[in-house]
Amino acid sequence: MSIGPVKKTFSVLHARTFCHATEDLDRVRTALENAVGESELRVSKTEGHHGNLITILETTVEDADMMDRFFSNLGRDDVEELLSSLNSRIDDSCNLFIRLDKQSAFKGEMKLGRNDDVISVRVHVLSFPSKCEVAASTVKEYLRSRQTGKGTQ
Repeated sequence: MSIGPVKKTFSVLHARTFCHATEDLDRVRTALENAVGESELRVSKTEGHHGNLITILETTVEDADMMDRFFSNLGRDDVEELLSSLNSRIDDSCNLFIRLDKQSAFKGEMKLGRNDDVISVRVHVLSFPSKCEVAASTVKEYLRSRQTGKGTQ
């Protein structure tokens, strides 16, 4: 017996973080993998304003289960904060922006970031029509369903 297609909420998750010269690259990599799961990392290098080396780690996730796990790892208080601030977190292209605390992610705890030492996450929300108000409603429905344990990506 078929129950029909599962509604897909997100199409892609992109995460990026910086590793400054004073940080351990393996620890920053671990923080990123803890946040979004193991995926192919792109590594590039740049120079800071004062000539310091900055390594940029990025990954893209298209797997629905991995995106579902990402949201499942957020604590109830952080989900509530996301819900209350959705309008300021979604742009006109239906991207949801989340900043995770990099130190907490290294420890395996996913918490919203409140400083500059973060993992920046951009998640594209599938919404029809493609408007930020519709995207916000879609994310609200998804996050609330995750809180009650009924949600699927």
